[in-house]
Amino acid sequence: MPSKHQKKKNKRPTAGAAAPVREEKTRYFVHNSIVSYYLFLMFGIFTLFLSRGNYSTARHDKFYFYLALSGVFIFGAGAAYLIARSEQNRVSSSLNSFFKPLSVTDGAMLCFTFFALISTFGSKYASGAWIAEYGRNNGMLLLLFYLAVYFLVSRLYVYKDYVIAIFLISSCVVALLTVLNFFYIDPVGLLEGYKGTKYEADFGSTIGNKNTIASYMSLFLPIAMMTLVLNKERYMRIIAGVSIVFAYTGALSANSGSVFLGLFVALPAMAVFCAQRYDRLMRYMLALTILFASGKLLNLFSYLQNDSSKGFESIQHYLIYEKTMYIPIVVCGAITLTMYLLRDRLQPHYPAKAVTITLISLMALAVTGLLGVFLYYSVIDTTTPLGSNAKLLRFNDAWGTHRGVMWNHAMDEYRAFGFFNKIFGAGPDTAFYVLGHPDALGQVNFDWLKVYGNDSTNCVHNEYINYLITQGALGLLSYLAILGGVCVRAFRRAKNNPTVLIFISAIVCYAAQSIVNLYQPITTPLLFLFISMAEALNRQTNPSTSY
Repeated sequence: MPSKHQKKKNKRPTAGAAAPVREEKTRYFVHNSIVSYYLFLMFGIFTLFLSRGNYSTARHDKFYFYLALSGVFIFGAGAAYLIARSEQNRVSSSLNSFFKPLSVTDGAMLCFTFFALISTFGSKYASGAWIAEYGRNNGMLLLLFYLAVYFLVSRLYVYKDYVIAIFLISSCVVALLTVLNFFYIDPVGLLEGYKGTKYEADFGSTIGNKNTIASYMSLFLPIAMMTLVLNKERYMRIIAGVSIVFAYTGALSANSGSVFLGLFVALPAMAVFCAQRYDRLMRYMLALTILFASGKLLNLFSYLQNDSSKGFESIQHYLIYEKTMYIPIVVCGAITLTMYLLRDRLQPHYPAKAVTITLISLMALAVTGLLGVFLYYSVIDTTTPLGSNAKLLRFNDAWGTHRGVMWNHAMDEYRAFGFFNKIFGAGPDTAFYVLGHPDALGQVNFDWLKVYGNDSTNCVHNEYINYLITQGALGLLSYLAILGGVCVRAFRRAKNNPTVLIFISAIVCYAAQSIVNLYQPITTPLLFLFISMAEALNRQTNPSTSY
């Protein structure tokens, strides 16, 4: 029998033997810590920061906060990385391997920024394209920061639970304030000076505009759900489960339909992945049960507040108040309970492939049916009255909240562009000038929009069309390549590193809701962070490109 001394000696790894724990510790350098601290501050402070205690300055506050924090991060993480490599006499090789090999996502990010620079220098609104003060501040300066942060995070990020935990917890605060503000409860004075005005109905929380809040919830809710499904730590699952309650009630109280367009795409996509393993599907059904039950929890809260709220739109009203919404709660709850109680019997015989194929078939059938109905009423039958459903089922100028007229007008402007502007656009975030027809004196005209009660607009309310007219066909294709590249790489590597799908679920949801929403310096920086974090995990599943 070996002695204690021999046991201790045997625990020491022999030369050439694998030592995963020691390797993990030695590979977590100062620059890796700086990335985690940066993400901690972005998720914990950035989302809650307001300089004046109300949402009137939310966009500018977060724009300058992001620039300042990211500037410090870029300098600090870059310097720490070079110092660490210089101590190992590997500066030249490390700088070379930092950029090579380039993934599709890397190349798309470089192209996206390069084409934006050409667009900026070739724009007749060049001065406005840098800061985009007349847009949403998503100009060239912000795009350069996106690129620098992307390359640092995608190379130096190492997954830590506490980073996701702080995002979920701070997002719960955002969602709670959204719900309270929607019911005219203002614990921190965000509505001061806005009571009785039109802004009181459309703004809330520390995020601001209801469309931006919906965009934020389209990131928050999928991450909460997939953390519940994939994380092995019980405390993280508890945080995630509670976060689903806040995320869904916040999404409902945002009172914007864009988040539900995102969920319409993201929820089935998550289901297909989760169906590949019994335990993941069981937790996904639990997440759905919590989600639907949260709608009824908001119903109870509304009842306790005597239904004194800003007034829910038709979709949100149905999801909260209709008794038929008890059906998905009961069905999802019953499936979850059955799968849990009979796990030992069912799991060994779980037909993963059959369930996955069935879900994909159902998704394809549902999408085909809805698309068919939409095309029928938009192209073939354009006269039958559809009531309140017209803004969803029939595309015309009044479609959505007059999104249709914005899209049609923007495409008319794009068709009138010259060759250079068709390829490179009018300049990053310069939609205000494109849509407003500035005259020789700089005055703009939005007569085409005034019939719908709007005096002006600085975006198309469709990110893809907005990128098309501001950064051209090459800019839009590069952006699509960023989204597609990171997602395809993640799906290929998910078998070995499923954690990456936590971030991909948010990217998919955001990309879908972007069809009717807009970019800005509040949620768009978070999107690029999640892209960067997903790409970091993509690289780490391939030893030849990991750090």
